[in-house]
Amino acid sequence: MAAPMPPAPVGFKLTQAPNPAVVVEMFHDVCCPFSKKMYDTVDGGVLPAIADKGLSDQIDFAWQSVPQPWLAQSCLMHDAVMAAFLVDARRIGDYLSSVFAQQTDFFDDTTKDKSRMEIYARMAAIGKQCGYNPDAILAKLSLEGVHGNGGLGDVTQMHKWSVKYHRGRGVHVTPTVFINGLEANDVSSGWTSDEWMAKLELMVA
Repeated sequence: MAAPMPPAPVGFKLTQAPNPAVVVEMFHDVCCPFSKKMYDTVDGGVLPAIADKGLSDQIDFAWQSVPQPWLAQSCLMHDAVMAAFLVDARRIGDYLSSVFAQQTDFFDDTTKDKSRMEIYARMAAIGKQCGYNPDAILAKLSLEGVHGNGGLGDVTQMHKWSVKYHRGRGVHVTPTVFINGLEANDVSSGWTSDEWMAKLELMVA
């Protein structure tokens, strides 16, 4: 039997350009400080600048999940991100912003004595700050009735699609950025909003 295919392109759209000339994909780990730095710059500076310049119809941003294996808690955090998306995809940008804002709550020194379910509960509580019902997120993360390595149903399936996607693109480090399907090696977490806009405006000029 063939493996199931995703019902829509892999990743979470942060913007809704109807027919974009430029598609930016940011491959991030929510526990990675450099991913947070890039996300904060894009969310707080680049996206408002795109709107101010009337370019929202031409430039689209998507977020791709890349949990890094050397951060054991990262996979659990990304479980919760997938669960939140499945509960209400419209709020996922706000949820990511809130998770990144509270990222240090999930660093090694903070989570070393936390269980899997405790980390899930903390991630669900962050969802409440964005208008999510935390119980709905936790329901997606429940292991009740799971036998062996049965996984988390739709959440695990989304992980599989996401991992297959970023591995197929050759993504190994976070953050990594692709623009119109090709890796943009010059883009880094240290870029300012102005540097982002200089690159993007040149592409839609």
